[in-house]
Amino acid sequence: PSFRLPAEVLDEEIDMILRMGVDIRYDTPIESMKALLEMGFDAVFVGSGAPRGKNLEIPGRYDTDRIHIGIDWLESVAFGHTTEIGEKVLIIGVGNTAMDCCRTSKRIGGKQVRVMARKPRGYFKASPWELEDAEEEHVEILINHAPKSFVVEGGKLKGMMFDVVEWEIPEKGEPRKHTVKDTVFLEADDVILAIGQEAAFPW
Repeated sequence: PSFRLPAEVLDEEIDMILRMGVDIRYDTPIESMKALLEMGFDAVFVGSGAPRGKNLEIPGRYDTDRIHIGIDWLESVAFGHTTEIGEKVLIIGVGNTAMDCCRTSKRIGGKQVRVMARKPRGYFKASPWELEDAEEEHVEILINHAPKSFVVEGGKLKGMMFDVVEWEIPEKGEPRKHTVKDTVFLEADDVILAIGQEAAFPW
């Protein structure tokens, strides 16, 4: 999003790289590392990132079109394909992508935007300043809520069911054992999944 990385800053950095003599080749799909090496290159650096957002396979996932993969949704907003969102938005996940999603939602129509976290705040992956910026924009962050199912009626998303959990906090490492204390329903017009990313290239 532009509030994280303004386009003019990105353009300036790319121009700097080009002035150093780097050759950028567009429209050049890569299908084989071996083929690249055979072209005379001494080494290949793969810096493609992890462009595929993880899905959340729980009941109701495919019963509506108002559940979005975070990184794909951000791209759609950036290119102007998505220009609005429902007033009630749930963001699943608490990494930096989730923070981008919640703050972007606020900018295109989200009124009640909630970030849903499975674990306590001390285990969030988002940078502290990202969390602070989101909360300054009146994003609500709910801890200890584990997604249980999407609630869809007649193809229309109504919200989600969550288990409210209590974790056993270990002296070291991530908490892994928990007890379900309650189950709650939260309304939503849209849900954005930001629970991590993975590589999408076979090579």
